[in-house]
Amino acid sequence: MRTESTMNCGNDLLVNFPTSRRQGQIFTVESTPSISTSKEQTTPPFPSLKKVRFSEVADMTHVDFPSSSELRQRWYTADDKTRFKRILARDVRRMISIVSSTPGECLSTEVLEACVGIEIFLSRDLAQRTREKRARHMIGVLNESGRQGRSERIDDERLSRVSEKTSRWARDRAFELAVGYWELFQEMKE
Repeated sequence: MRTESTMNCGNDLLVNFPTSRRQGQIFTVESTPSISTSKEQTTPPFPSLKKVRFSEVADMTHVDFPSSSELRQRWYTADDKTRFKRILARDVRRMISIVSSTPGECLSTEVLEACVGIEIFLSRDLAQRTREKRARHMIGVLNESGRQGRSERIDDERLSRVSEKTSRWARDRAFELAVGYWELFQEMKE
């Protein structure tokens, strides 16, 4: 619900940043130039030193919590989510039927494009393995986060490495799928 104070600011932001500049403390931050594959570029695309300003003042506007009717308009309802699941199940059944009854070389580009994003649902075994790997990833990250919380020593880099290690399969799978689809589409063009 928009209050008079939010209507006057001219936008729907939760935090209204001031339009006038105020003098704040200036910090100089070193930045590393980006790596370029172009041999012609001899200077970095941005200066090696950047100035960052931190303002001592920030304007905030109070926004009332949305009403139930506004929340229903902004977010998916349980019925919406149920409908999405039914549509997904219908699409998966249709794709399984088409893919299983059509030789691979006869699959059209449209059929392959329709399979993008639902590959794991086309095989029960693959769907089960994916669920198990996602659960192991989540458990690994939560275990590391809990360990750090108990030791009262937070190490974002270690948590990042654990997450990267336990989700490596997903990145590899996404890469393999992208390459596979690309090769199929290239063959179909010829």
